[in-house]
Amino acid sequence: MSRGEVPTRKDIIFAVKGIEGWTPEDRQGPALRQEGIPEEEPFIVDVELWPLERGPRREQMLNYFENWCTKKNIVKIDRVNQENIVMYRLKVTRESLQAILLHRDVRLVDLPPRYQLSVSLVHMSLRDLPEIPSPPDGAPGVVVLDSGVATGHPLLASAIGDAQSFFPGLGPQDESGHGTMVCGLALYGDIEKCLNEGRFIPEFRIFSGRIIDAANRNDTGFVENHIIAAVKYFVEHYNCRIFNLSFGDLRKIYLDGHVRGLATVLDSLAREYQVLFVVSAGNFEGTDVIPVDWRSEYPDYLFSPEARIIDPAPALNVLTVGSLARYEQPRMGQRHPHDVGYQPIARRDQPSPFTRTGPGPRKAIKPEVVEYGGNFSVDLRLSNHVAGPTDGLGEISTAHNFATGNLFKVDRGTSFAAPKIAYLAGLLLRRYPDAGPNLLRALIVAHSRCPEATIKLFNGDLEKIFNVVGYGKPDWEKVVYSFENKVTLINQEEIEGESHHFYEIPLPEDFFGRQREGCGG
Repeated sequence: MSRGEVPTRKDIIFAVKGIEGWTPEDRQGPALRQEGIPEEEPFIVDVELWPLERGPRREQMLNYFENWCTKKNIVKIDRVNQENIVMYRLKVTRESLQAILLHRDVRLVDLPPRYQLSVSLVHMSLRDLPEIPSPPDGAPGVVVLDSGVATGHPLLASAIGDAQSFFPGLGPQDESGHGTMVCGLALYGDIEKCLNEGRFIPEFRIFSGRIIDAANRNDTGFVENHIIAAVKYFVEHYNCRIFNLSFGDLRKIYLDGHVRGLATVLDSLAREYQVLFVVSAGNFEGTDVIPVDWRSEYPDYLFSPEARIIDPAPALNVLTVGSLARYEQPRMGQRHPHDVGYQPIARRDQPSPFTRTGPGPRKAIKPEVVEYGGNFSVDLRLSNHVAGPTDGLGEISTAHNFATGNLFKVDRGTSFAAPKIAYLAGLLLRRYPDAGPNLLRALIVAHSRCPEATIKLFNGDLEKIFNVVGYGKPDWEKVVYSFENKVTLINQEEIEGESHHFYEIPLPEDFFGRQREGCGG
């Protein structure tokens, strides 16, 4: 090329913007960057090498690295050696870690997975649960528009207000389990926390409107008509004002332009009935044309056109909810703690590998908020394909087949992040019964913050952060801190590293009445 000739691999040569050294900072993985180097020695790290060599030269590279570790008193616990991945689990000291971060062949160093969902919680039986009271008199209602609900579930039965089917030819019972899981999260918010505390206190009533079949589809006609009928029914009969819709059309990816389809209907219904819709952003499961290498391409693929939000998530008068990862250690990793092959895609408080991204219409921030919805994991010894939802990295909620002895089920998706926001809106509506949808949205968004792990993942790039997690994850305690005549305002500047400042501002006695009449949030 320097002689003016055409290089044989010009597509690669011309793509190179510069050549720099791979620094110790480049070698630090997300958990190590966020949590820092452990104080207690020795500690364990997962070390990934550059998988450049093949055949005998690969073995030479590995032998060299292992001999080097022995000289540095670094203990080898486990190793994975596949064509596209070489990883070690090592026991190190702070001094030897610094040497690893300077090693030429090291690509990445990170702390091993730590956060996990206890298997004992999933298998908790009915006799281990406390008696479930009924919601208080006058409690508001939260409507779940989904696949129906198992009304007899011990954790739901006392709070079920009504269950109806708006799907032609099918009853209100849940045949897939999706709706029952969503109902459990909409009623209790964080079921893992409830299980650990041994307390299940329904704060409001749950209503179910079935709009999809056992396969979680609706092919009978326009689902918009079924949703219109459901909203009209629950508003007129029970004055319900919060609706959760963990439903999306994978064929309708929003790629800018006008808002169409179900999103337009939800916007109209929100204005007509003064109700709040909480909608999931949708799940990205890769493409048939270009399969995603989840581990090596995360999180860059989240910004591809194929990973944009789907209808009805672009609606402007709704709260669109994306997903964060909560757990890192898959179930097999819990059983075999020294096996380096079981690895998560995201780390705690990073975007879920399947969450979809914005922006929305006219660059509106979508999703506005995020909640925990699950994670992916891989077994590096078998393949780089993600494991199924039985890996234990999803969210726990109520199971529709509870009669077989399974009170709880674990699954993942933005479907299970959205009802946690609906739960939060229900708490607010119980405290402020005259609040309109704009105020509910404003209180939730104003008390949300971007997790530090996500900020570091994107190196503080605000455009990427807003497109993936919006304003962040709501702080539940701060959201419900505002009183009848005071609102807590937070000056959030975590991205610049500054602290919170709280202000209590007295409000007019009729503030909430004015807001509902159209003053906005």
